[in-house]
Amino acid sequence: MEDINTRIAHTLILAALLIAAFVFNDWQDVNLLWGAVIATAAYLIASIISWTLCSRMYLTTIFAALFVKKLRLSCSYLYKIEIDDKYLLIKSRKHGKFQPVGGNFKRNKYSTNFLEKIELHKDDRFTNGNRSSDDLRLFIRGCNLQKYLKWYNASEKQREVSYDREFYEELVESGYLPNDLFPYPQIDFRKQIVTPVRYSEHLDCKEVHIYDIVELKPTPQQDEYLRKLMSKGNTEQFVWVDTGTIRRRGYERSTQSSRIEITDHAKEILV
Repeated sequence: MEDINTRIAHTLILAALLIAAFVFNDWQDVNLLWGAVIATAAYLIASIISWTLCSRMYLTTIFAALFVKKLRLSCSYLYKIEIDDKYLLIKSRKHGKFQPVGGNFKRNKYSTNFLEKIELHKDDRFTNGNRSSDDLRLFIRGCNLQKYLKWYNASEKQREVSYDREFYEELVESGYLPNDLFPYPQIDFRKQIVTPVRYSEHLDCKEVHIYDIVELKPTPQQDEYLRKLMSKGNTEQFVWVDTGTIRRRGYERSTQSSRIEITDHAKEILV
């Protein structure tokens, strides 16, 4: 997929050829000019169609971001852990609300060259000691969003690609799941979600979130353990809730109260 600069260059070439074709319309080889006009126009149209097809899922977000001078990006993965129509959520270390297991992807040494070209500066809105170092949270110019998405989803990824780290840190390392039974998660990739451009009053900036939704596919032994864990009931650190409770962000109609607070992005795992 060509970047926007290439398409702009071809548009300028097309304009120049059109002007030349009209100015030199008495030239004996004017048909050559019109041939070049048609060829360039066809190439440009094909390029735009190709870009549209490749970016169709994110077009609204890409166009809305074009004139945002400072756009915050947060790139993360979320785990869908479901047993009998109940979803496991864990309390956030940052704000105390319940959310899906997961966290931000990390940049690595291969990310540097590309990110230096488009990044204004690292995101300083959240700090969590060394845990948040190298998180893929950053500010870019909105016009670079399509270029960033192309880099982010390239087949040869220049960033962290594993979904294991936060699963281990939040569930195994914390002691909720035994290491010998959950040495690593078996997952299915469900969907990538790119949110619309939204203004965050809390962070005082416009932002876009990119979520990879993955579903835990437990072995029979792991499934049995998770069912036993759920049967013990909710704790201060994790809860099992249904779809409606997630959509209502913790409000339960039966008690007409919000016994727990659930993050807005938790609904993204309901795919």
